[in-house]
Amino acid sequence: MSFLCRHLFAIVIASLASVALADDITTTAGKKLAGKLVAIDAQGATIVAGEARAAVSGKDIVVIDLGNKIAPLPKDQRLNEIELTDGSTIRGGKFVIKGRKVEAELLTVPANVPGPSIEIPLEAVFSIMRGAEDTKNREAWKKILGNRGKRDLYVMREPEGLNFVQGTILSGDETGTKLNFERAGKEGEKEVLLLRAASGGLVFSQPAPAQVPQTLCRVLDVFGNSLVAQSVQLSVEGVAVTTVSGVVVKYGSTAAIAKFDYAQGNVAYLSDLSPQVDSPEVPPDEKGLRLNPIAPYVRDHGVSGEPIKFGGETFPKGFVVAPDTVLTFNIGGDYREFKALLGLPENTPDANLEARVTIEADGNRVFSETLKRKDKPRPLAIDMKGVKQLRVIVEADLPVNGNRVIFADARVQK
Repeated sequence: MSFLCRHLFAIVIASLASVALADDITTTAGKKLAGKLVAIDAQGATIVAGEARAAVSGKDIVVIDLGNKIAPLPKDQRLNEIELTDGSTIRGGKFVIKGRKVEAELLTVPANVPGPSIEIPLEAVFSIMRGAEDTKNREAWKKILGNRGKRDLYVMREPEGLNFVQGTILSGDETGTKLNFERAGKEGEKEVLLLRAASGGLVFSQPAPAQVPQTLCRVLDVFGNSLVAQSVQLSVEGVAVTTVSGVVVKYGSTAAIAKFDYAQGNVAYLSDLSPQVDSPEVPPDEKGLRLNPIAPYVRDHGVSGEPIKFGGETFPKGFVVAPDTVLTFNIGGDYREFKALLGLPENTPDANLEARVTIEADGNRVFSETLKRKDKPRPLAIDMKGVKQLRVIVEADLPVNGNRVIFADARVQK
């Protein structure tokens, strides 16, 4: 982070000593800037507090929180979920397909916030799932998507489960209630299917784009929609979001926006990744001494499901590693730094317990220290520029539960 950026951070934070404002930016350095969000572009975001103004680079942002809460789904609300080809999800009620466009009644909860306007070309739609409010429906839908081929699917909900017809959905009629369909194996023979009879939903096989626009952030609105944005424009007319798939969503004001989430591109928490785990089989005479041998490490909580804590601070992200365990994370060379807070469990009575932690970056040792129960948690910040493989090694002479190692808030960031 540049000196100028750090200086602006200090100005904004100092100016807020006695002022409570709604919008705030959390940076990859762990700082929080509060003020009024006035601009977002490809370079980053600008926030104002009093006379202080700070332009924050997009690479330094984890999340911009506008303080607006995502409204829970009303009880007994039927929900259809439209997923775009870029991973955006749009929640609504009834929908129709007219020509090559989808028109959907979006959710209007909370009622005091005007809903967005949106036009959805059929080319931008990956799937439309009916009954998305039901967990069982979602599980069945995942199986349909996992087994799909290269054709569109017209999905029907039947007593024994979901069934489908493969083919090509050509267009909707003028009323939006009927589909022109070409069944697989009967190319050139068009038939008309009722949209309402696709009681499970629709799946579209879309061609891959010639060029995929860069993702700016994920926009979460108060209606529960999640948009993968390539651009965001703030103006007196409100907020206009253009998704990576080219769909434009317009909001009347920032009151409809909950968060601009940059973490998907800038930060990766290691507890969200799937490492290769190497841990030797536990000898019979040591079973019961070690951390659960079936799970040599656990994510986002302690061994017994308790929160990850150091002192009075709780960390929602992190992992706990048993002795004699090696975790190998493939991070692709896209990140500049690995950060975490290391230590042994504070609730262990034996102050003499210790464990050795070694960190390797593409096979090169970049950190190796012995952690002791009586020591304060050890903050860690390691250069990861160009590193494709991050390896975490935990060792101990006496592999008992007390000398497992906590990696609180472990993350790689750009």
